[in-house]
Amino acid sequence: MLKKLIRIRTAYATAYLVLGAMFAFFFAAPSSRLYAQEVRPAQTDASWQAAYWNNTDLAGDPVLTRQETSLSNNWSTSSPHALVNVDGFSARWTRYIDVTPGTYRFTATADDGIRLWVDGDLIIDQWRVQAVATYAAEKELGFGNHLIQVEYFEQSGTAIAQVGWTLATASPDLPAQPTTGWRGEYYNNQSLSGTPDLVRYDAEINFQWGTDSPGLGILADGFSARWTRVMELPAGDYRFSMTVDDGGRLFVNGQTVIDAWSDQRIATYTGDITLAGGPVTIQMEYYERTLGAYAILGWDWRPAAQAPPQPSIGWRAEYYNNRDLSGDPVLVRNDAAINFDWGRGSPDPGTVNVDNFSVRWTQRLNLPAGNYRFTTTADDGVRLA
Repeated sequence: MLKKLIRIRTAYATAYLVLGAMFAFFFAAPSSRLYAQEVRPAQTDASWQAAYWNNTDLAGDPVLTRQETSLSNNWSTSSPHALVNVDGFSARWTRYIDVTPGTYRFTATADDGIRLWVDGDLIIDQWRVQAVATYAAEKELGFGNHLIQVEYFEQSGTAIAQVGWTLATASPDLPAQPTTGWRGEYYNNQSLSGTPDLVRYDAEINFQWGTDSPGLGILADGFSARWTRVMELPAGDYRFSMTVDDGGRLFVNGQTVIDAWSDQRIATYTGDITLAGGPVTIQMEYYERTLGAYAILGWDWRPAAQAPPQPSIGWRAEYYNNRDLSGDPVLVRNDAAINFDWGRGSPDPGTVNVDNFSVRWTQRLNLPAGNYRFTTTADDGVRLA
């Protein structure tokens, strides 16, 4: 079965123009990421690759292979599957995990034999006929993927095979949250209470777990999560969209933007907020009671409205009785617009020559960002700076 989660990011482009000079724009290109679950154990796969044999020593070819979302089996006196014996069978489960660095406590409960490897190290070895019993071992895990492998056999009677792990001690060298991800804290309760049972960094909040668990050691039902991230966002109006089943709420810079903290079927909520630009703290809280589990967050952005151009007192005009704007002007005044057709006359009879004169106009304008086309019409020479 192939599962896909696709991420799409919106691109933004900004251009600046100051009078005649245009600066280059920058562009954040869209990106997408595809996560796939394959038949063989994939790196950080959320499922176990399971294989079953109709003997107690995993010999020969398995009679059944399949993917399983959890390793918490209590078959009692039944069979794992119609193809597998009720007694006298064995199994192997394999998967990769990606965890927060630290010391992890692994537990294995079995009736009869069980053994557990982490990255090839045998940390639990209880390969014998026995009544149900639980064993534990600790192992330090760093960044990157880690291979977990479990082997089990059932001789007769009750059949139980369960494996789990929790973070015992976080690594003191755990770095600060990456700027490109969310700090996710997952709890095995619905109220975000106590110490989180799983801490990890999620690239995005776009989860459609359905009836599966969100991660290692977290319940499929009755859990909660909190995601936190600090982002640099441009000024403007934002509409946040949150899709949840069951409850969720969203805070932006400590302000509640969406509050849908209740048991419900999948639903989408929106909330609007205006941001001044700069660092923004976004936090989403979520809980799942039972059945389908969904948590999705996104937003749209509209740039802040540009201030209209400031009223102008016109152009400062300096007129010279020569063609090279040299010396002192013979006339200084404010012209409301540069739109003159003097013909054979003077700009100011008695002060400025009819021929062989020059003029400089200057004005400071406050213009919104954008692309501008400047035009000039002249007889004789003209330049614009």
